[in-house]
Amino acid sequence: MDANDVTRIPLTVSRGCVVASIQRDLRGAVLQQFRDDLLERLQTSGANGVIIDLSGLSIIDADDYDGIRRTLDMAALMGARAVLVGLRPGVVSALVQLDVDTGSFDTLLDLDDAFALFENTDAKDEDDEELQTPEEEMADSADDSDFSVNPDLMHEGADEPEQYSD
Repeated sequence: MDANDVTRIPLTVSRGCVVASIQRDLRGAVLQQFRDDLLERLQTSGANGVIIDLSGLSIIDADDYDGIRRTLDMAALMGARAVLVGLRPGVVSALVQLDVDTGSFDTLLDLDDAFALFENTDAKDEDDEELQTPEEEMADSADDSDFSVNPDLMHEGADEPEQYSD
């Protein structure tokens, strides 16, 4: 069986995220093809997030979940934030009873919540870019103050001159 014979999971890029809606078991060749496709799409699209929607699945066993988790871990290694959405109550209960590792990525109720998370993260990142480092703040405040530098007061080997007030 070659890659053309394997059922593919559809992937779309929306709002800076690669989105996959999984409607079937992810075993063997299907899982491997999904991983390859997802990571390739992540790289070529420049997306900063991955959202996997599992709302179409009424049951997930530990092996399927582990395959999804490992795929999301791979996406995270490529710099993407990974989010899992659409877990049904019965699936959540089963995963907890199976004691699977659920801590390496975010889980949300639905796609709308996931997109809102990414939009809020992007807005916070933009706000953070406007913040100055402590060194920049000190330089700005020194420019506005009555301080001047006396080169005679510099210590040997000092990186920064000492400042004194007039």
